[in-house]
Amino acid sequence: MRKKRRIDSLGKAFAYLQDPELRRKETGDALLTIEDAEVHGVRFEGLAWRNVLFKNCDFLGAYEVKLASMSDCRFSGCRFSGIFAWGVQKSVRFSDCGVAGASHLWGAEGSSAVVYERCNFIGTSEDSNHWGSIGSYGEAAFDGCRGKWFGVLGHSALVIRNCEFDSMECPIDARESNGIVPKVQIIGSKLRGKFDLTASNLHSLEVIDTVLEELDLTDATVKETILFERVKGGYINAYVKEAGRLSVRNSQIFGNGTKVFEAYAGGIRAIDIDNVVFGGDLATEPVTIAGGTGLDLANVRARVNDSVVIQASKVPRLNTHHIHTSLFQMQGCTLDSLVLSNSRIARLELAANTIARSVDFTNTQARESKVQPFAKGQVKLEGSNIKPR
Repeated sequence: MRKKRRIDSLGKAFAYLQDPELRRKETGDALLTIEDAEVHGVRFEGLAWRNVLFKNCDFLGAYEVKLASMSDCRFSGCRFSGIFAWGVQKSVRFSDCGVAGASHLWGAEGSSAVVYERCNFIGTSEDSNHWGSIGSYGEAAFDGCRGKWFGVLGHSALVIRNCEFDSMECPIDARESNGIVPKVQIIGSKLRGKFDLTASNLHSLEVIDTVLEELDLTDATVKETILFERVKGGYINAYVKEAGRLSVRNSQIFGNGTKVFEAYAGGIRAIDIDNVVFGGDLATEPVTIAGGTGLDLANVRARVNDSVVIQASKVPRLNTHHIHTSLFQMQGCTLDSLVLSNSRIARLELAANTIARSVDFTNTQARESKVQPFAKGQVKLEGSNIKPR
């Protein structure tokens, strides 16, 4: 490994970094390559870096790099330890780079086409108060990266593709980005530990072809759709504050030995579950889709949910209580037990389901119902107007 040279020992190259106007006059827009340098001990503030390639460089220090902007730049095989503010980033790529400890690298609002590929972000503490962060307050994409104990940011758009993350967070708050909320896509990735999206503000979330251990959306606000497609996983907490739609399709959600899946029907307009196998047994909590009426059934809250539709799925135990919806429909499912209690439903449809043990409709009222027959003594109907055929 070649010894790194201090950035201020690079003569003309260093002068061009410090004075972009001098560089423009002398070399125009020719590529500036900085190789095997240690960027430390010199301040770069309020500058605009353009068309620069950093190869095998070490960036060290806190707030020594505070740029106004960066465009058409690339970092290849570089290492970062510290705090770096890149300004507005346009077409910036980090390839095969490493970020250590509680480091923070971010682009300002308005950044676009910011890509991290095959990079490693490895923290040193499981305490999230000491985690670093990577990304931008604009767009960011991560492709083929590995991370542990870090936060990833993309406040107007975030793509995570082919990554392996362990105990990571995605702290996206609309108040920090002038109300702009991102589309977040997680594709072909492995998420070990908890992937934390609690209290985030998103336009939409798509998790596709991904293996996950735990994904937490507690108190998140999602303007449009949350989609899980071809997901194999442990525990999904979709107890969001608000969402337009929650869709889970063609997936296997096995739980973590204690919890499997839960969603807040009182904050989601439409919920659809199609061809999903849920894990769990008598030792785990049921799959839970609940909330919307409030606890006082004599003074039911205004309806938020339009539909809950569950099709062709296997659920050991399903607990749907205190929901307030226009449509609850379940068809072609296999269950051990169903609790659909303390709810208010405009139209209830249950057809062609196999339910091995109990069905509980206690205190549930439906204006219209079309419910399959059950075995004698299988159904609890106290306080309900539902009449199975």
